[in-house]
Amino acid sequence: MFAIGKASELSGVNIETIRYYEREGIVAKPDRSAAGRRLYTRDGIAKLRFVKRCRDLGFRLRSYRFFKR
Repeated sequence: MFAIGKASELSGVNIETIRYYEREGIVAKPDRSAAGRRLYTRDGIAKLRFVKRCRDLGFRLRSYRFFKR
């Protein structure tokens, strides 16, 4: 499990952008630690990387609402 800073580093997605994607339902909200910190799995980071790559290719955000699962 990775904190949001490490997830940002590994995925190439800015921390504020990750939070935005979660708020908008583009990616599922991650589990949280007992202290309330977001904890990302390797799968969650891969999904962030996928969304970033799609955005780089010109896809619009509403195209990935299905990705929430």
